[in-house]
Amino acid sequence: MIRRVVAYGLAALSAAAIIWCTLTAMPVDRPLSRGQPDGSRPLPSGSADERRATTDVTIARATAADLRQVPPARIDERRHQVRVTIIHTIRMDEDDPLAGWIRGSVPPDLRAITDKGLGQLKVSGGWIAPTVRYPAELTTSGGKSTAEFRVIVLRQVARSEELTLEFQSPGVQPSLINQRTITLFPTEWSVLRASGLEPEREEAERLQFTVNYRVTVTLVHDSYGFVDHEEDEAFSWGSELAIVTALLLIAFLLRSLGRPWWQRVHNRELFIGLVLATPVLASPFYATGLQGIAYVVMFGLLPAIAVRHAGRMVPTPAPWTSRDALAVTALGVLVAFAMFLWSTRHVQLHPPQLITGVTVAALAAAGAAIAFSADLGIRFVVVRLAAVAAGIAIGALALALWFKALFYDVYPPDSVHLVLGLFWSLIPIGAVAVVTRTWSRGAVVAAVILSLLMQGWPTEWLDDGSWSTPVDHPEPMLGTLELTPLVRGVLGLLLLGFVLLVLRLRRLGGELDAVHHRAAVASVTVCLMVLHLSPRGTGSLPDLDVAVPLLSVTSVFAWISAWWLLGPTPDGLDEPRTAEEHRAMVRRALHKRLLLVSEQELYRVGRGRIGAGELSMSDFEQQRDELETALDDHGRHPETAFATSAACTPWHNGVHAFVICLLLSLPFLFMYGLPAGPDLASYLFDARYLLTLPAFGFLFGYFYPRIRGTQPMTKVLHLMAAALVTELSAYLPAFAEPDVSAFDKLQLLAIVVGQVALVYIGLGLFWEWRLMHLAGEPWGRVRNVRSLRSLATPLVAVLIAVVTTAATSAASQSVDRILRGDQVQTGGP
Repeated sequence: MIRRVVAYGLAALSAAAIIWCTLTAMPVDRPLSRGQPDGSRPLPSGSADERRATTDVTIARATAADLRQVPPARIDERRHQVRVTIIHTIRMDEDDPLAGWIRGSVPPDLRAITDKGLGQLKVSGGWIAPTVRYPAELTTSGGKSTAEFRVIVLRQVARSEELTLEFQSPGVQPSLINQRTITLFPTEWSVLRASGLEPEREEAERLQFTVNYRVTVTLVHDSYGFVDHEEDEAFSWGSELAIVTALLLIAFLLRSLGRPWWQRVHNRELFIGLVLATPVLASPFYATGLQGIAYVVMFGLLPAIAVRHAGRMVPTPAPWTSRDALAVTALGVLVAFAMFLWSTRHVQLHPPQLITGVTVAALAAAGAAIAFSADLGIRFVVVRLAAVAAGIAIGALALALWFKALFYDVYPPDSVHLVLGLFWSLIPIGAVAVVTRTWSRGAVVAAVILSLLMQGWPTEWLDDGSWSTPVDHPEPMLGTLELTPLVRGVLGLLLLGFVLLVLRLRRLGGELDAVHHRAAVASVTVCLMVLHLSPRGTGSLPDLDVAVPLLSVTSVFAWISAWWLLGPTPDGLDEPRTAEEHRAMVRRALHKRLLLVSEQELYRVGRGRIGAGELSMSDFEQQRDELETALDDHGRHPETAFATSAACTPWHNGVHAFVICLLLSLPFLFMYGLPAGPDLASYLFDARYLLTLPAFGFLFGYFYPRIRGTQPMTKVLHLMAAALVTELSAYLPAFAEPDVSAFDKLQLLAIVVGQVALVYIGLGLFWEWRLMHLAGEPWGRVRNVRSLRSLATPLVAVLIAVVTTAATSAASQSVDRILRGDQVQTGGP
């Protein structure tokens, strides 16, 4: 009884220490800005009445010299490349302090005087190069000094896009000048509207006004005109086909689960919960008012559902031991001490107070654990329980301090990524356990690491700013989508669904009969359609008015191609169940091939030998009868042995085909560049061009007996036709666009055909070798290196590789942009 009282007392003391530290913790002051100091000196004071300032702005077409330093892939010749030349001129007395300040100026001073002292000029349009500022030109004559500052801004705008110039008011007080005269020379552009100004001089090529406050001038290119009315199409191919694609994906996804999955009550409950959560999770794409609820659902409700469902579905108990608890506790303590360091650095708690609170909370919790577990009589168990209890107390104190910092909206910047990533990791942990039917430490570690990568690369949120306080800064963008933690969680769910389908294919593909499972076919179809959503060619021609839905058409073509490619199993095909059966089938097939060749040779040379008297008719008939008898004894088509799975499981064959296609696709990195993205999901989405052809290769290997054809090369030709139709569908807008020349279209066609042919001819040759290798036979028995006919296929593959490389190297800028997709940046400094 006394021991229990002591235990409860120590537990209460630990809780009291945590509460005391939390209540006495002070709010952390928020800094005004996290930005780097500009390095400029304070602007001098002086009489603004004695100074005169003018600004001349000239808008012209960017020349080749202007664009020399711009990466070619960033330039889109369908848009206007604009050079905005800004010349600021300040006239002042010779003894004005500003003149002396300019004489001693450093590079940061150039921006300070033009943007702060005179007012920044903001130019709309796509950013293609950094702004260039030239040194000030200071001249003095007749007691007056004149300073001239020149700034060059490069922008890229669409032909129908407006160009907006926003003249900001000066950003320093007192002002360097009372007012300035601005002269605009639009050249090839026309002023569409101007707000906040009264022109002093208004001509076709000149607009002059004097202000000292914010004004805006909007221009359009002289070649662009506005139409009175645009007819809206009653039927939209894009929206209709997008709906069809979504319905197809849902149908195949439901079919991929299989009827036994739907017969389980727990699975139906899970499905209903996900359906109810989907509208809330999709709110970032269509609304902003549900974000708070969406965060709770994404990082609270779904992890709880995933863990609960896994606990009910996994037949084996979790294999966690006390060592696992100690390891998790150690990691938690490490994170907690990082929070304590932040609290100390920003004086949330004074160091003596924090050390006292941590020590009392940990020791009291450990003592309570010892008192509660003393009856066990096992020393190492008691010690481990005490260590875990102390770690829990330390973690609870760190979590309490973090919540208080979060309440005052001043917290460690990267802690949100960490906490949300850890909560979200429970979803893949539970999902993988359900799919694999077991709990795995490796899966848990991988899920935690990948979940943290979903919230951003370590370089993004584990930098020197991790020890600072939060400031407002824009989230990374994926196209037009802001990558908030919620959006990253949604993208992570989509990626997780794809991974779960692959794991399901692995489980189903462990049996030879999986090639006939409807669930396996549906799963592979969903994977193909997802990989071909928004393929690499869709972003290249966004301004074209072509009635082809860019998002869905390639995905639909992938489904049609897969459906056409998977025919029924050929008649008379007996799948070998063991390696010995495969070896026997291949040897019989080689024997029959030899007999067929011998029969053809007998008919070819027999006529000449009979005419020359070297072979009698009886001998000819005898040899022919012997060959026909031997052929009848085989009774099987010679190619059926090369149309089997070679006694390997579908998953084993599919992985081999995928890896070979991926290796053959790696040279495309030199064409499309390395994938990029602010987090793992974005990176993998950007790398989809490397996975589309290997995905068809996986289909080829997984369902090899059902692929059209009777032997590897004929099957590969059917595969190549299916993949080629799918790949070319991504470039239909380019082929339909009249502005793309016929030669460019031919180059584009040659490059795409060459890539597909190179990958799949290589796959066919590898598959031939693999079937012979598994049978213990040399490859030369089916492809003789001394025969020109046998070498034709490898030589064609080499020729295609050379031609594709040459066509890619000689491709025009238009073709290169179509292949890469639209990489024009729309924002910059």
